[in-house]
Formats: sequence, C-alpha cells, structure tokens
Amino acid sequence: MTAPPSPPDPGSAASDPNVPLAAHALTRRTLFAAAGGAVLLPAVAGAQDAPPPLVVGVLSDQSGLGASVSGPPLVQAVKMAIRDTGLLPDGRPLSLLEDSFILKPDDALAVAKRWFDQGVSAIIDVPGTGAALAVQALATARRRTALMTGTISPALTGRACSPLASSWTIDSASMANALVGAVARGGTKSWFLVVPDTALGMAVEADAIRAIEAIGGQVVGRSRHPAEESDYGSVIAQAKAAGAKAIGLCDITRALAVQLGQFQDGGLFGDGRSVVAFVPALGDIHAAGAKAAKGLLLADSFFWNQNEPSRSFSNRFMDAVGQMPNTAHAAAYAAVRHFLRAVVATETLDAVLVNEEMRRNPVYFFGRTARLRLDGRLMADLSLLRVKAPEAMHGAWDHYEQIGVIPAADVYRPISQTGCRIGA
Repeated sequence: MTAPPSPPDPGSAASDPNVPLAAHALTRRTLFAAAGGAVLLPAVAGAQDAPPPLVVGVLSDQSGLGASVSGPPLVQAVKMAIRDTGLLPDGRPLSLLEDSFILKPDDALAVAKRWFDQGVSAIIDVPGTGAALAVQALATARRRTALMTGTISPALTGRACSPLASSWTIDSASMANALVGAVARGGTKSWFLVVPDTALGMAVEADAIRAIEAIGGQVVGRSRHPAEESDYGSVIAQAKAAGAKAIGLCDITRALAVQLGQFQDGGLFGDGRSVVAFVPALGDIHAAGAKAAKGLLLADSFFWNQNEPSRSFSNRFMDAVGQMPNTAHAAAYAAVRHFLRAVVATETLDAVLVNEEMRRNPVYFFGRTARLRLDGRLMADLSLLRVKAPEAMHGAWDHYEQIGVIPAADVYRPISQTGCRIGA
C-alpha cells in the first residue's frame, strides 16, 4: 500500500491555495538563475517564440538609512516570490531588475523612467516619502504597477492614491491609532514623545498627537533631539519629570537602538510606564538587544514566529539571508506573489485590469486574513507585541511575545477620511 503524501509545509509555495498546480511542480525544481544583477526564469522547454519576460524592478536603498528595512534582504524576498511562482501559464518567464538610489526623488525617477522605457511592468519598494510619491505618480502616468513597501507615509493612499498602486506596510497614522488605542484600553492616556529633528520624526510625532487627542488623551511633554544625538540623559530626566504614563518613541534604526539601551538603564521602563515604539523594525530590536529592549510595546502585521506559515517563510529567508525577515521583507514577498497571481488570473499585463483583480481577491498574507482596499492600502490585523526578556527567548531572534490582536477595522481610517477620491 502506498503511503499518503505528506501535507505541504505551511507557508511554503505548495501550501498556498492560490498557486496553480503547475506552479507547485515547478517550485520543486531549480529554476532560479541570477546573472548581472537580474534573475531570469527560463521559458518552457521547446516553446516557440516565447513571449517577452514579465519584469519586476526592485528600487531600494542598499546602503543608506533605508537599508535596514530595504536593501539586499528585500531583494532576496522578491527573488523568493519569483522562484515560488515559477513560469507563467503562457510560458512567459519572470525577470527581476534591481537598483538603488540615495533617497532623492529625482534619483528614483531617473531609474523608474529608464525601467519603464525598457518594459518593466511593476516597481516595488522605493524607500522615502518623496521618492515613493514621485515613482507612484510616474507609474500611474505610464500605466504600470507600483508595489510600495518602503515608506510609512499615509499620503500614498491619501490624496496621492492611485488605482495602479498599493501600499503593503502599515502607515504611521494607522500605527499611531493602533498603539495609542491599545494603551488607552489599559487606562493610559498621558504621553511623553521622544522625537528626532527629522522629517520622518516630525511626521510620526504629528500622527501620534492626532491619535492621542482623538481618544481624549494628552501629550504632557516632548523632547526633540538632533538626528545624530548619542546622549539621552536629558531626555530621560524630562520624561520622568513630565509624569506621563506612556513614552512614545518616534525614531528608527540605530538611534532607536541607542535610546532603548539608555532608557532601560535610566529607569524609564518601570514605575508603571509603558514604553512604545511607533516605527520599529525587527532589526532595530535585534541590534538593541533583548536586555535593552525588554518590555517595549509595538504592533505589526507580521512577525516571523506568529504562526506556521510565517515560520516556514522566515526559515527559508533566514537560510538565504542570515537574518529573520522584518515586515517590509514579508510584505515584498506577499506583494509580488499577489501581483503575479493577478497577472495569471487576468491573462494580461494591463495594469488597470491586474490591479482591479488584486483588489478583488483576498491577499495570502502568511495565514492572516488580508485584502487590498480600493485606495491600495493593505488591510490586515495587527499583532500587539511586547519584547521578551532574555531569559524568555527560545533563540537569537525570538524577541516578540504576542499579547493581543488589533483588528484591521480598529486600525485604519475609513477611505472617506483619507483624502483619496477613488470610489468617491
């Protein structure tokens, strides 16, 4: 008697019910070959006059501020999505281009224009609000798809929304709503905000203030520091003197890691205070270390250890990159897979039809229910997370304990309040 086949590994390509069976078979072969900065999947053997490849361009920050959530690891996530898809049913191969820029809109536009002239169908990532807005507008004008994972600005799905663009990571306004609301449900409504003197920091601060005031809370104090600050002793003193029950951190990357260590040593984690990070990435927490970050509150739509599908993807990513994925990496994978499914379903590269299909169907998001709204915003529940103490960890990257789930309906503003006119 023949033994039944083993069930597919959750989170693998074979476990995804939206992938055609032919693609399941192809993912078992070595179809992935990289050369000259591009990856090309070969056409079906024996195919005559195979159609030109579908090309996806990854426009990222390889070495600057955005590299911690963008850069080479995100490129690898897109490569995984292409490899897991295999060939398209018409024999069309999939090709990937990658380039980097220095977070200036003109630099991003120059690359995007060149790629669109070369026939690129979709661009993904694009860190920085100005660059993302510029590339999204160009993609709309050129009738191409924009898959945005590199910015937290709500503007992309606000007044600048496009029926050909989608945003796959939570925006700063929605994150503030989620975290402020979660803390308020525990009875805490007084806040002290720690803000870097940068455009990003001030944007996050503004979103946090709006969220705090919306629930009847109060900002009882705030500090603003230079981006290159390394000594936060005065900030600790100000925060304690203000008497706030919640400390909101508006920084990212290395600065956030430094703050966590000093705030832990300075006693801000304690005396009934909640310390909340509005825009952290897993890499920031890992860089700070569990001892420094323990007790920190945050929220996210993805963390690597949340369920079997996320663990399966993350372990494969770890094998390829040497680190666990953050949300942007996972979102890039999910975005490309969803885009390619829509291409298969519509049997066209027409961006209008493909993006309509993307909004019509649920998004496979690592075992979590998700969908794209008409404005392109990914709607997914968030995990409310607390950073574990070192003794509670079961591995080097096991930083998060899920302490709750925040439904998408409680996170995102209604489309009618975003300024987006799609569907109005």
